[in-house]
Amino acid sequence: MKQGDVLIGIAERTAATKPYEFRTMDLPVAAQGLSTSEAIFSQLNDEFPFLWSGREVMQDFEVEQFDRLFAWLVEQFRAFPNGAGSPEQHLTKMLALAALLEYDGQLWDELVKSVPDVPEPLLLTLIEVVRQNRSEGQEILANARYRDSQAAKVLTGVASKDWKAVQWEEEQLYIFTRSPVKHQAFAALHLFCRPRMQAMFEVENDFFEIVSYIFHAPPDQSLRLAMDCSNWTFKFWALFHSVKLSARGGESYPVEWTTLLSQVASVPDEWARWLSVLNEYPGRYPQIQESLGSALGNAPSQALDAYVSSISDISDLGRAPVAAALSVFRDEASAGNRQRLWTAAFRRWEQWDFGCTNQSKAIFGVAKSVFDFAVVGYLTECLDFQARAEWDAKLQVRAAALERDWHPDPTPAMSERFKIISAYQLLAHSEAVAAGEPEWLQDTPLYRPGWEDATLYRSLKYDGEIGRSTFSSMGGR
Repeated sequence: MKQGDVLIGIAERTAATKPYEFRTMDLPVAAQGLSTSEAIFSQLNDEFPFLWSGREVMQDFEVEQFDRLFAWLVEQFRAFPNGAGSPEQHLTKMLALAALLEYDGQLWDELVKSVPDVPEPLLLTLIEVVRQNRSEGQEILANARYRDSQAAKVLTGVASKDWKAVQWEEEQLYIFTRSPVKHQAFAALHLFCRPRMQAMFEVENDFFEIVSYIFHAPPDQSLRLAMDCSNWTFKFWALFHSVKLSARGGESYPVEWTTLLSQVASVPDEWARWLSVLNEYPGRYPQIQESLGSALGNAPSQALDAYVSSISDISDLGRAPVAAALSVFRDEASAGNRQRLWTAAFRRWEQWDFGCTNQSKAIFGVAKSVFDFAVVGYLTECLDFQARAEWDAKLQVRAAALERDWHPDPTPAMSERFKIISAYQLLAHSEAVAAGEPEWLQDTPLYRPGWEDATLYRSLKYDGEIGRSTFSSMGGR
């Protein structure tokens, strides 16, 4: 039988199986000078080497032994503590064995079929085992060989809940938060008494203890817990960890993400912390954008302002993800909220000046930005036809001045020309949208202003190379 299949249906398969009779579990760990879960794993490894072999296929006698180990766990869960001298130590041994038997989250689903309810002493001891294996920040950073100055910086960021400052650090600490016995205790608590585990995290604000659970629990499990608890540190890291996994090809959780983002949008300080990580560069996490747009749809007005302010890079690198978010926002938000966000985004777009705010910068092509969708929203929902016509007239005046003035250096003139053309693209597209175009911002055509005659002479004058002509070789409408 394949190792990946051995847990499938094991509860029914082992209903009448005789439990394994251990020698490892009968050895008092303390008497051997062993006091850690790693020592227990070592003992189990000596007795059951096939559990560590990594072989894809298990032999028949190994499957039989595996079944008897599972049956022993079932018996221990039902009768705990069953006269054990030290309940915590006995449960640690049980959880160490569970960690060895576990495969792809299947073990506990099968255990609960055989043991739907467990004794109260077991639940209390599970909580005690978690406490005994608590993650300590100073110890973790020391094990990760952080210098004192580095450790102090991380701990300061954690203390102030500056998640932007520590967002990359926590990945480096992943392996140092690993505690198989504690993770199995969490899995058991989630299965047999989720309210008690939730109560533990309600009052837990230690970053290291929280991520020690979130990094090793199934994302859907930690997200469900996050939605129900009121701990904002837990909520953020459950969401952020799942978003990063999704960005790397993992599963997405749009319902859970929307719920959590909707919850935090009404808490200004937390909302700002979350956005500083999730939305500084929207292209990093495209999977979350529709959920973010839905949360914005019913968010208070100050949350809309914070969203616009949180985007750091206004170039076109995040254009598609932001358009995805704002497309959902447009469909779900009230007219007043839409106009507020469009206006705030338009102001930032104006200040951006196509990336030329630094006098040494210039553009030599049509420039796009992350706020293009929002600017089209502003032009169509905050301005009427007359106001758009006035904006068009101003662009024409600028274009005429460009032809009339003398330019000793062609670079500023070429840059000004493309600023005008770039602005015209949004204006022309807004007219198309106002006329009933189904999409606000996808792969829009290159709109040609009336003052651009598309002659070869004009291309040579401004484009520099025939192969880069803006209109004469591409056309436009």
